[in-house]
Amino acid sequence: MSVKLDLYNIFCEVAKQQSFSRAAKRLYMTQPAISQAIMNLEKELDIRLFTRTSKGVTLTNEGELLFEHVNSAINLIHVGEKNFLKPKV
Repeated sequence: MSVKLDLYNIFCEVAKQQSFSRAAKRLYMTQPAISQAIMNLEKELDIRLFTRTSKGVTLTNEGELLFEHVNSAINLIHVGEKNFLKPKV
C-alpha cells in the first residue's frame, strides 16, 4: 500500500503544479521518475489521468474525479499526523 500512496502523492503534486517538471522539483525527484510514476499509476488504474501538452498537463475528467478523492485522503492523513506531532512541553 505504501507504494501506491507514494504514487498518489506524486499524482496530486503533478495535478497541483500542472507540470511534471515543477512537481519533480517540489518532490526532490527527477522529471523522468515523475513521468514513470504517473505512467505506472495510469497503467494500474487503466485510465488516462492527464492530458499532456507542450505547456504542461491538465487533468482528464477521470483524473479530476480521482484527484478530489486522493487529495482529500492525503489531507486527512496530514491532519492525523499533526495530532501526533504536537510539540512536547
